[in-house]
Amino acid sequence: MRAEYTPAQHCVTPFGSTDMATWVPHDDPRLRYRGAVSLQRESGWTAPWRVPYEEAALHLPEGGVGRAAMPAGVRIAFRTNSTSLACRYHADPPPRLNGPQEVARIDVVHDADRAHPTITTVELDADGDAHTMHVTGLPGRMTTIELWLPTYSQFRLRALGLDSEAQVQADTTERPRWVHYGSSVSQGRGAASPARAWPALVARCAGWDLTSLAMGAACYLQPMAARLMRELPADLLTACIGINIQALGTHNADSLIAAIVGFVRTVREGHPTTTFTVLSTVVAPDREQTPGPSGLTIAETRMHVRRAVELLREHGDTELHYLDGLEVFGPDQAELLLEPVGIDRLHPSPVGHAVFADRFLNGLRARGCVPLTV
Repeated sequence: MRAEYTPAQHCVTPFGSTDMATWVPHDDPRLRYRGAVSLQRESGWTAPWRVPYEEAALHLPEGGVGRAAMPAGVRIAFRTNSTSLACRYHADPPPRLNGPQEVARIDVVHDADRAHPTITTVELDADGDAHTMHVTGLPGRMTTIELWLPTYSQFRLRALGLDSEAQVQADTTERPRWVHYGSSVSQGRGAASPARAWPALVARCAGWDLTSLAMGAACYLQPMAARLMRELPADLLTACIGINIQALGTHNADSLIAAIVGFVRTVREGHPTTTFTVLSTVVAPDREQTPGPSGLTIAETRMHVRRAVELLREHGDTELHYLDGLEVFGPDQAELLLEPVGIDRLHPSPVGHAVFADRFLNGLRARGCVPLTV
């Protein structure tokens, strides 16, 4: 599941100052915005969203709509024989969070159509203004390139620049479609770069086409999220449920199981037999036995998630599976959490993301929850 890390050979230059001759505009049909739910296109740029952007306020009515515009798991895919790449973009600053600050980065994945691609990571200027970044050392033969976009910064693409005689083709590869719903743990908080967040690692290792509906400070079984999962094409469905429900107090012991049942049944209206795995909260050392606003501890929340899955299976949903969060990232992995002792510890560190990915994929495989490769 590891990819070779190549330090970026790049420079950030003022918008428009480049010698490259071939420019591919942001709305060129040969560019596929994989993992995007909708595309906002304005004069001169495209912004990928992870909800229908016109309805973003309906998905996050309490605020924080910008989380849906953070393109976690979204990658711009195309094929080219160029030896270098320029990217004209706007990136907004990441929000201020507890613990280490997030940094806006983009991963240029070379040979993305091969089993062992190379990743070049570039740190972006995230001030909302127009900038251009360069990457050299691409293979120079026709291959698939993926640009994995920042997980915690809004991003707008203006154009891609290639060698003057380079060819550009659409990436038409089709893979099993994986839709994942989760919190900031799944959005990629703490990952070294976008392509190294645990869902990205799982998708690349398994050969799946990821659509991430994971959003920090959300993931409390919103009906609009269930409706969206219902409508999206999917060969595999997963959800990581619990951490923000406990933290925000959105459900108590009496309502949580009913909310999970309703969420899953809504998704099932569009995917009646698709394999669906529900992951409970991974280890949260500072919350395991500490009641949240609704009185639930993390340990109790985990118990209710399991019971909801059992109840649905008892009523005929045999393609619904439960994966205990402690099996994926438990007390023995607590030292791999991002936040230092003294801060609420919730998110995997860069090393923790790789461990999380391995154990999550192994958990799915053990339950037979792996779709066949297209």
